[in-house]
Amino acid sequence: MAPLLKRAQPHFGWGGDLRLRGHVQLRSAPSFSADVVLERASGDLSVTDDAGTRTLGLSDLRLGLVAQDGSWRFSAGLAGQTLGRAAAGLTAQASPHSVWPGADAPLSGVLELQIDDLGVWGPWLPPGWRLNGAMHASASLGGRAGAPLIEGRLDGSSISVRNLLQGVDVRDGTVAIALLGETAHIETFTARAGDGSLKLQGDAHLGAAPRAELKLTLEQFRLLGRVDRRIVTSGDATLRLGADTLALSGALRVDEGLIDFS
Repeated sequence: MAPLLKRAQPHFGWGGDLRLRGHVQLRSAPSFSADVVLERASGDLSVTDDAGTRTLGLSDLRLGLVAQDGSWRFSAGLAGQTLGRAAAGLTAQASPHSVWPGADAPLSGVLELQIDDLGVWGPWLPPGWRLNGAMHASASLGGRAGAPLIEGRLDGSSISVRNLLQGVDVRDGTVAIALLGETAHIETFTARAGDGSLKLQGDAHLGAAPRAELKLTLEQFRLLGRVDRRIVTSGDATLRLGADTLALSGALRVDEGLIDFS
């Protein structure tokens, strides 16, 4: 895989000796059927960036699809010492002659994600940005392919986002989001920067007509902290999002500011 990834992303720093194996079996008559598997056979991948070379520690990687008599079953699994663990299983019902489930196909499935160190995803971020913390998600899926329903939770702890060149240093982030089918509720979303804090509250409506209303509260929050560029702000703002609309209202003030053009 490493040579193929190097050709696709020549500046990303891919390396390693990961080998995949799999098979594809398709049949169109008398009804459509499929059996597709792609999985890790041996080896591992590594990524080299300005912080050095980091192996992913892959122990499991598998993608699978089975379609028979109109029942489509998708499965995926990933486990790596640095990447974390992820598993998903999804079933869709369609016509036995369909070559892919339509938007009205009923769905059911589960999703589990555990990342103990978000810092391992650093190579996927733009240059200069660093991410740390832990994330866990667990959810069940239902509804239709065109309007899926998700029930579960998303939790994060000790999250930090840094870019010292740009003066961004957000730390102590905590996230707790409840997924309630057609809605998502932010139970906790807090972070600190400098001597101040950020708090986000709100709800989102998912499904065929998504919309969200989010309330942001800043208290002495340091947006920028460079020697020549410093902004500390407080205030409140409300953001309303629709399928094709955006509305922002509120009042923010700059408690401390320095912009040096010299």
